[in-house]
Amino acid sequence: MALSQSQREALRRPIRWFLDTNPAHPDEIPRRELTFFGLSLWGQSSLHSMAGSDRFFHFCTNVLMLRPETVGKLTGATTMFDALNDPVAGSIIDGYRFKDGRKLLPWIRITSPPIAILAFLLFVNWNLPTGAAIAYCAAMYVLWDILYSFRDAAIWGMTAAVSPRSDQRARASQYADIGSMLGGLLPALTMPMLSGGGAFGLNQQQVYLMFAVVLCLGGGFQSLFAMGMNERVRSLPTPSEDKKPHVLRDFWQNLVDLRHNHIILLLLASEVLSSLAPNVTDIYIYQQLSYQVGGREISAGLLVTILGAVTLLPGGVLKFFATKIAARVGGMKRIIVVARVASIVTGVLGFLVGIKSVWALALVQLIDGFSNLPGSLNSIAWRALVGDSVDYVEWKIGKRTEGITMSVRNLMAKMGNAMKRLIQGYTLRFLQFDAGLVPRGLPQNAHFRRWIWPAFRLGPVLGMVMSLIPLLLLKYPESLRRQVEAEMAERRALAAAQGRQETV
Repeated sequence: MALSQSQREALRRPIRWFLDTNPAHPDEIPRRELTFFGLSLWGQSSLHSMAGSDRFFHFCTNVLMLRPETVGKLTGATTMFDALNDPVAGSIIDGYRFKDGRKLLPWIRITSPPIAILAFLLFVNWNLPTGAAIAYCAAMYVLWDILYSFRDAAIWGMTAAVSPRSDQRARASQYADIGSMLGGLLPALTMPMLSGGGAFGLNQQQVYLMFAVVLCLGGGFQSLFAMGMNERVRSLPTPSEDKKPHVLRDFWQNLVDLRHNHIILLLLASEVLSSLAPNVTDIYIYQQLSYQVGGREISAGLLVTILGAVTLLPGGVLKFFATKIAARVGGMKRIIVVARVASIVTGVLGFLVGIKSVWALALVQLIDGFSNLPGSLNSIAWRALVGDSVDYVEWKIGKRTEGITMSVRNLMAKMGNAMKRLIQGYTLRFLQFDAGLVPRGLPQNAHFRRWIWPAFRLGPVLGMVMSLIPLLLLKYPESLRRQVEAEMAERRALAAAQGRQETV
């Protein structure tokens, strides 16, 4: 197949191609903006993959030596608390306009530096007594996550505000997701470096501190690349704008307005249901496992990182073709459904294969690679549908709701994560996990070794099965999407014409 002129240019001068400021059509987003968006999400993903993921859970159990059920309660409670803060943050974003008329990008500029610093402080071990360590972690986590609520709602809200065209919003979601994928690569190296308690002469505490400097501080400031974007879609004037802003009143009104957004409500229900199942993170199963390869003992964590990078590569490539694939298979919703079904099938297959040998481990990674082919497009499809839902609500009630939509999505995601971590803590308790055995290189008990694999593979399968129910109820046909986009274009053109007349 012959390459297009644009593709040939990308191969000859990749940097110049990614930073191109002259789109082929005036309504298209310049590639430079999309590149900056991807770089911004790269930084945010790096930071969140440390501070907002199971790595912080593992840091608390294996460096601070807190009991797993205590960490489960701590992270679950703090995440649940902040989840309730998300709609408030989103409502404030929706109800406030900066002097230049923007409502999203300034929040990214304001919150990024303190978020980077607070995320770094989460991984500093001050050798505090147990009670003080719990209080410190809770305080740092709540402060970090509250500020993160504003930036996360604002930065993902840009997928809806960057263009009035759904195809361009999908392109923005595509670049953002590619950036998020790349941002998750370096945090994955924590697992092989923590195998056996540490690597390269570093103990677990030093490994976490090193990654916190690079990924939390570096990633937090890298997210400022989003300031190179253009917030094109502004809210149309409404009678409510004549009223004085009131946080509590606007908050409840924004929540009530969500009843018009059946798309986001069903997507959120699906995400929450996927979290209500037994689970353990990969590092607990692979950290102390090793295999003989060519007469040498190699940690499972290192093998999984290498094999995972290879098997996930095809899915990463597919991200660049997400919009074309969605058009071929019948839309973004179908991509999500296929991804969930693939996760169910490969989860069961991986469980049956097991990891008793290095070849079995390799086969499991290959199976997961097949699951990742549709799974790699899941988040792009999810965000594209969320962007469409913002237009849909504006079409119905005349009000744009990027802030509350993205923040309620964060709320439900955090509630799901809170439940997931709470369940993870009790799952590890059921497995009788002992963190004190890891630095000494001693194996976990027989009960742990017997049940860790079923919990790791089959627990998420149960969640995926439950998550399919709301997805099958979601209806947003292509004909309705085209109608919404066309009518909103007419409304914006009319509002712009009226504004010019008033200026004259």
